[in-house]
Amino acid sequence: MKKCLSLLLALLLIFLCSCKNEEPLKHKTADMLNITNTDKTFQGCMSRLNSVIDAMSAKIEILESAHNSVIKSENPDEYFLEEDYILTSFEPFILASSPITDGFTSDMTNESAQEYYKLNSNGMDIIFESENENYNLTFVSESLVENYTAEYDAENDSLRYTHSVEDDGAETVKEFLEFAKTESEGYVIQNLTQRCYIEFNSDDEIVYFCYGELKGDEFSPDESIYPLPQEETDGFWVTSKGKMMFSNIHTYENGILIHEDCSSGPWKTIKINADDFASAFYRQ
Repeated sequence: MKKCLSLLLALLLIFLCSCKNEEPLKHKTADMLNITNTDKTFQGCMSRLNSVIDAMSAKIEILESAHNSVIKSENPDEYFLEEDYILTSFEPFILASSPITDGFTSDMTNESAQEYYKLNSNGMDIIFESENENYNLTFVSESLVENYTAEYDAENDSLRYTHSVEDDGAETVKEFLEFAKTESEGYVIQNLTQRCYIEFNSDDEIVYFCYGELKGDEFSPDESIYPLPQEETDGFWVTSKGKMMFSNIHTYENGILIHEDCSSGPWKTIKINADDFASAFYRQ
């Protein structure tokens, strides 16, 4: 019996050692996140946009969480006082009004929109128009007009969404969102307060991104990247207003995530090496 137990323990040790030498599972790729779907519609492009955002968010959240876990393990009682502990959460490109575009499909008509958007309209009149994957939803009252406009360019696989309000004749852009590809096959995203440029390699894995969020300022819809960026768009484009105009900047290059933020006062910079936390990316 003892010999059997010894043999089993030896086999278990061999197995565990061999597991350590196994090739690591692949990181989440763009393909897994549905970036490469071929649905040439506004909704298909929205899915690709969300996948690009999800890929970047996952990279940041996993690395920053792993980084914080190390600090917690070293100082479990006062980890939040450590200079390198990251207090901020990362929630990019969240627009309050964008879910309203879920109904923007070729099947939607003005008649069906009356019922679909009844709860969103707050009793205002509803007008819905669409043509070639371009959509416009309007809520109208005596003194107020709300417009929700979505455009999709199939040739460049890009989109633009705008929510504007006309109050007593004066129009204000409340939210906008644009997503496009660059000539170098990178992706660019922008809204009123955030910009991002991101690149994937041939295996659809992130190799570079730069993301920035403004504080107390806005990007103009006139600086449009739709349907194709008219100027060179890269990390410098993201932060073109100057670093001090931003509340946080995240850059990923050569396997290093650089987290910069001024949420607690002075700017702090934290560098996280992805190789140090490779196991955090293993598929479950």
